[in-house]
Amino acid sequence: MNSPLRIEAAGDSHVGRQREHNEDSFAVDLDLGLFVVADGIGGAAGGEIASRMAVDIVHSSCRDGELEITRPTGYDEQVPPLELRLVSSIWRANERIFEVGQRDPRFYGMGTTFAGVYADADAACIAHVGDSRVYRYRERRLERLTEDHSLWNEHLNNGEQLPDDLDPLLARNVVTRALGMGKTVDVATRLERPQAGDLLLICSDGLSGPVPEPEIAAVLEHGDDLATTARSLIDLANLHGGPDNVTCVLVRWSAVG
Repeated sequence: MNSPLRIEAAGDSHVGRQREHNEDSFAVDLDLGLFVVADGIGGAAGGEIASRMAVDIVHSSCRDGELEITRPTGYDEQVPPLELRLVSSIWRANERIFEVGQRDPRFYGMGTTFAGVYADADAACIAHVGDSRVYRYRERRLERLTEDHSLWNEHLNNGEQLPDDLDPLLARNVVTRALGMGKTVDVATRLERPQAGDLLLICSDGLSGPVPEPEIAAVLEHGDDLATTARSLIDLANLHGGPDNVTCVLVRWSAVG
């Protein structure tokens, strides 16, 4: 029989060294088991609003149970309620962000990436849209659990060469999926079974962009206190120039007692 697990978590965010406004948002709710990061798109005003809306709507929808859980046509009947509630909450956030952008010219085109974990002691549902990432650090190995929805990745997955006139840096930064881009959004999900010692890192591309993954792993290897580790990751991103807002949320499972 497996030992019971407990969850601890912490998060932090920083504007970075080259931006004037922080368009990232995050939430850490241990009681609910919800941990999310959103990276706004569309300028200081629009991006900040979109990311905050995404976090707040998903959080309140999961917390208050205000969404009726229904399975859309074609949705897998085996999908567990944990995943269905998280995805339904993200769909609701997408609809509202899109509506605001269509209604108010000041926020036309605003959107946000999203990466979230909805978890309990036995399972963790991971959902993401865009290029914010979720990593797992297990047994001294860092593994990326999400795949960027970016122009760069789309070309790689299709086995295509990037056009000669397309800047590779631009291709990496252009997302092909985000909340608020349309009336509907395709949410990527996966279900994980946590083990004692597992550590999940949810981050915006302000960390994963400038910082090589081996350096991220080294910080996680030597980190004990999660709040201090989150701050160390942010400091590392800023040491690499801090080109963007950077947000990190850490979630760890450990054996009770």
